[in-house]
Amino acid sequence: MRTFITPLTIVALTALLALAVPAGASLPAIDISGLQHELIRAPAEYLSTAEDSTLEDVRDRDFRPLTAASVNQGITGDTFWVRFRLDNTGGTDSMPWVLHHETSYLDHITLYYADGDDTLREVSLSDRVPFDDRPLAYRTLAFPHETAAGGVTDLYVKMAYAPNRADSVSLNLHLSETSRFAERSRGEYMAYGVFFGIMGTLLLIALLGAALLRQVVYLHYALFLAFSTLMWAALNGFAYQYLWPSSMFLHNEGFHILFLATSITALQFSRHFLKARDKLPLFNRGAIILQVIMAAGIGLRLLGVYEPVLALSFASLAILAALPVIGYLAWRRGQHYARWYALAWTMYGIGLLISVLSAGTPLFNWGMDPLVFTQISAVLESCLLLVALGERLIAWERDRRQALTLARQDALTGLNNRRVFPQALEHYQARFRQTGDPVYLIMIDLDHFKELNDQYGHDAGDCVLRAFGRLLRTHCRPGDTCLRYGGEEFAMLIQVREEDQALRIAERIRQTFEQYPTQYDGHFIRHTLTAGLAPIFSANRRIEWGDIIREADAALYRAKEQGRNKVVVFSAAADGNPVKVSGQRGIEGMETD
Repeated sequence: MRTFITPLTIVALTALLALAVPAGASLPAIDISGLQHELIRAPAEYLSTAEDSTLEDVRDRDFRPLTAASVNQGITGDTFWVRFRLDNTGGTDSMPWVLHHETSYLDHITLYYADGDDTLREVSLSDRVPFDDRPLAYRTLAFPHETAAGGVTDLYVKMAYAPNRADSVSLNLHLSETSRFAERSRGEYMAYGVFFGIMGTLLLIALLGAALLRQVVYLHYALFLAFSTLMWAALNGFAYQYLWPSSMFLHNEGFHILFLATSITALQFSRHFLKARDKLPLFNRGAIILQVIMAAGIGLRLLGVYEPVLALSFASLAILAALPVIGYLAWRRGQHYARWYALAWTMYGIGLLISVLSAGTPLFNWGMDPLVFTQISAVLESCLLLVALGERLIAWERDRRQALTLARQDALTGLNNRRVFPQALEHYQARFRQTGDPVYLIMIDLDHFKELNDQYGHDAGDCVLRAFGRLLRTHCRPGDTCLRYGGEEFAMLIQVREEDQALRIAERIRQTFEQYPTQYDGHFIRHTLTAGLAPIFSANRRIEWGDIIREADAALYRAKEQGRNKVVVFSAAADGNPVKVSGQRGIEGMETD
């Protein structure tokens, strides 16, 4: 009987023999008899191949020593192999260990391993399956095994992305003794818990600020915090483990979407925080254009476009490194709170830029260390941005009060204007209810002011008004209110125990204004005033709001009828006429009409 061996049979037999042969006694050995935790390095070796390479393709290839300089491979679609032997021949006890990759976004790890002279076995780890299907519930792909006492374990580790996909490749593989791995994992999860706790607290503060203060900039800050926190949760592997463990789409496609969303919200917050539309129009227009491009990138990613969006997402994070410069420009242009913004983005921006360069290029050999630095900087940045928001709120309140003061202040004399009057009346009414002391209104009119303007000019008139404003401020006690009611008419609200005391205050102002002329352009301008005094809140009578000004004006009118340059007090006599007068002789010379 004749036997025919086809080419296909030869290929199949060759593959079976390859797996039946011991795992290669020539593999470089790593002593694990005293293993605690270490990174896989030379004598371990690595090889870069096409994405469809198999174990049979690479076993006889020339591998290179895996050194720190070869860890970061940049963005590539190649497949990488690492081979080494775990040597426990010097150990008296078996050594349980865990091998895990440092990134959460590597798609596939295939391990070919053999203990001693056993044939190679194969196990596949993938984030293209639900998280619960992993052999070890850890945030990155991990494989647990045990090397017998006096024995060895040979490994070929294949690391690859999904077909026709390119991404950042790190060759950092961590090897830990099992109990040490559990201890390190607890420490890691606790540290990350602190990070996410702080970010969650800041997010809650931002949302409360947006709700209570009703300022949209706090909402933009909250959105930035939310997407930034989600981005870090995805990068750390916790989003897949805890937020969407059954969604392979969100885990594998969500990284670049979150990168872009974080950048969009960072620019949106920056535009509003720095008032870019008014203060930095060029930056404002550029930021809007970038946001539109990034939003389009998210749309393309959802439609299945991969590599262009990958490049755009990395570029979007790198662009944020320029924000400290924008903050500095805003600070130079008078936004003092922008100093905290610039400081916040300095460290974080540098970290993002280095992380992007480290992940996207082979320039650095730091593995994931830049991400650790950047993540720590993210907490500091978020706290400093909250400080910046606080200082901005203080500045906003200061500006608001200043604007309110200017709106209620007479620009010429520096006194309050008549807008203050209604609020002041309410204040004095409340004080009267508390103390029982009566409140008086003094209406003052500068005598013959039109003739003064005609004789000396309007500038001279303004000079007299300013001088009288200073006089009123001098005679105003801390609890009094002085205001320019309009034109050459002024008003004072005072609270004293007796009417005569109020009259003495008004008379003192009248006498001082008469005795001290105003010097202007070589002239001494002499002037007088006339005043009407009326009680508005007292125990003896309840005055209607509409009569408050009327009664003081009636006293003022009566004083003018009597020749000006005097103070007349309104009294509710039978005919309602003012009855008490003080004149040129002073308060001692008061006479009854």
